[in-house]
Amino acid sequence: MRRGGPTTSTGRSPLRQAIAVGEEADAKLAMAGGLFITGLIHSSIVELSEKVGNEVYHHRLLNGLGWLYSELGDLDRALGLNRQSAEGAGKRGDHEVIANAELNLGDIFLAKGDFALAQEYLDGVYRLVKDPATSDWQKWRYSTHLFASLGELWLARRDTARAHEFADQCLELTTRTNSRMYLVKGWRLRGEIALAHRQGNEAEEALRQALSIAEAIGNPTQLWKTHIALGQLHTETKRSEAAQQAYRAAREVIDRIKASLQNPGLRASLENSPLVRYIYDLSAPP
Repeated sequence: MRRGGPTTSTGRSPLRQAIAVGEEADAKLAMAGGLFITGLIHSSIVELSEKVGNEVYHHRLLNGLGWLYSELGDLDRALGLNRQSAEGAGKRGDHEVIANAELNLGDIFLAKGDFALAQEYLDGVYRLVKDPATSDWQKWRYSTHLFASLGELWLARRDTARAHEFADQCLELTTRTNSRMYLVKGWRLRGEIALAHRQGNEAEEALRQALSIAEAIGNPTQLWKTHIALGQLHTETKRSEAAQQAYRAAREVIDRIKASLQNPGLRASLENSPLVRYIYDLSAPP
């Protein structure tokens, strides 16, 4: 696999780590990946798979656990877990797990500001999606994630034409499959693209759509990111009071997540996340 490197370890099995994190995290924060982990834990499938040497669930657990750590702001631990997952799945030729782990890696490097490495991983998954030899199993699901992430990458690189292309692909697929978390991402991406073009009305319409869906599904990450996007819109359009309200709303979501974390290490990871510090700075009184 690409870009190996050291992995993080707590000295505990992935199952034990998953139980510990699952006990700390808000259930809504987990959403798709976390609920998958929770189901595995409660059915004892992962524990059994480890005992009998079933690598498939082991690699999926590493991937899901890595995603959950990234949601809590611990990007370094998420990086190690997803690398382990991608490398193990690569040896087995498990297309679904390879795609999900490498998408997470792309998102992590995008969050770190390493656009070149983010694109390397995302382009690799894009080639996997387009390869006729790739299994169709869950392809629609990780394709949705891929289109959203590629849109975010190209927007970060200020190529709004490409960003718009992938936002459209994301929304087309999520509308057909009713993948509401990615509907939020697609509409928020549309709004951010419109904002980059100084199209205030179009931006606000798209971001309000994203916020409505985020509130309906109760996903904390999508909520605070959408509040931040609305705050940036209000800042650009010289509505300072509305911007502060949006930034405070984002901070309130983060504070609720933080209050649910009893583990000092996880709480510190969230507090020290650059994005969370950015939110706190924005929401501070002028």
